[in-house]
Amino acid sequence: MIVNFHILKGAVSWSSTIHQLNSDVLLRHIRFNSHLNEFDFDFSFCEEQGKGQVWDKNNQKVGDFSICS
Repeated sequence: MIVNFHILKGAVSWSSTIHQLNSDVLLRHIRFNSHLNEFDFDFSFCEEQGKGQVWDKNNQKVGDFSICS
């Protein structure tokens, strides 16, 4: 499956192929590609829509992601 990421700071976007969707995989891709100085993120995801959000430790939205099969 393909995950499309969009980080608000710097308007950074990219796509990655993944084999399993979980928070560890999402975290690894965001840490490596976003160049954000933070390392503590939370995720919310709606399976029905195939879309999710990325939140920082202060509950501020820092980006979003979507899944394509």
